Amino acid sequence: MMKRLAGCLMAAFLLTGLSASLAAQEGKNIRTILFVKVKPERRGDWRAAAKDFVAMKKKAGSDEYFSTWSSETGPDEYALVWYSAKWSELDEEEDPKTKGVEGEIASLLARFDGATLSMETWVDEIQPDMVYGMDSALPKKVRTSRTVVVADKMDVVLGLFRTALVPSMKKSGVATYGVAVARFGTAVNEVHTFASLNGWADFDSPWGLEKSLGKDGYKAFLDKVRPNVVSTQYDIWTFKPELSFLPEAK
Repeated sequence: MMKRLAGCLMAAFLLTGLSASLAAQEGKNIRTILFVKVKPERRGDWRAAAKDFVAMKKKAGSDEYFSTWSSETGPDEYALVWYSAKWSELDEEEDPKTKGVEGEIASLLARFDGATLSMETWVDEIQPDMVYGMDSALPKKVRTSRTVVVADKMDVVLGLFRTALVPSMKKSGVATYGVAVARFGTAVNEVHTFASLNGWADFDSPWGLEKSLGKDGYKAFLDKVRPNVVSTQYDIWTFKPELSFLPEAK
């Protein structure tokens, strides 16, 4: 259903599982993120359509889950996120559980279309050996990063992330962290990360690498990474449970 929604909206113009945690995504390393920019004057209409969309999927007994996040930095937009175990799952298909409600779906798509300004889709591949905390509940917020790597330095950067970044983030107390490599929708020499946050107050004291490595260790890590990257952008996203379709917690 979400694949059809993405396709229909694109033609007209972005963590879930058996509980409300990330644990059930084990083995589902293909992450699709649908970024949606909403017309400023139609934000209420878009949110209302999203809530009705979630209600429809629940009523139909669908098991095609997704989470929704709103940006607190960067462009004013939403991100719908879902995971797949195989690339074949990204092929356009109908959700069999929604058979018989085609009229309701058409109405919802028209409402989304009228309220949506633009859309962009990324497809990443989560790196299984660079993820931890997948048994945690979905966080209230996440800090994401988008790092553009010097074209022939991906192995160097991923090596530094694997041996130093991920263990240090875990040591710092960040509950959930993960690294993904861009596959489609962005340049392939990009690395995307996500880290759980309790809130902006986390940054009132040393956080993440700076907390675990100390000032000098943090600088030493940056000195190793910087020659191999073009740029890094950090953003903050807030989880929107009322706009997400998640299975009931067990």
